[in-house]
Amino acid sequence: MKKHIFKLLLLLTFLIPSLHSNAQQGHGQLESVKAEYLTRRLNLSPEEAQRFWPVYRNYQKDLHKVVMERRKARQDQKKSGEQVDELEFEADILEIRKNYRKQFSEVIPPQKVNLLYQAENDFRQQLIKELGERRKH
Repeated sequence: MKKHIFKLLLLLTFLIPSLHSNAQQGHGQLESVKAEYLTRRLNLSPEEAQRFWPVYRNYQKDLHKVVMERRKARQDQKKSGEQVDELEFEADILEIRKNYRKQFSEVIPPQKVNLLYQAENDFRQQLIKELGERRKH
């Protein structure tokens, strides 16, 4: 496991500078690193991966939509002074996760579905840590 984390951090070391120079290309690279990380963490077989990734991409699109709506609501709040109902956005995200949990369970074993959410969180935490360390230097 530590070997995989080291590889991820090594990849991120080379990835982060490209994020500054070309955000779109960097986003694609980051998604590739994340896909590799999740594939390894979930130990997806080629057959599982083939069924899993289309569902996961749809899941990401639905989550992204809520995040963009939240961002827009926060920007509008600055202009209008109206409060943003953060709990509603959190409830929307939770509902998406619940719905996709069922869909994921149809394409990968339930144990791997449970591990998916933890692996996503671990990836995010490692990325935040790496970015924080880079800002210090």
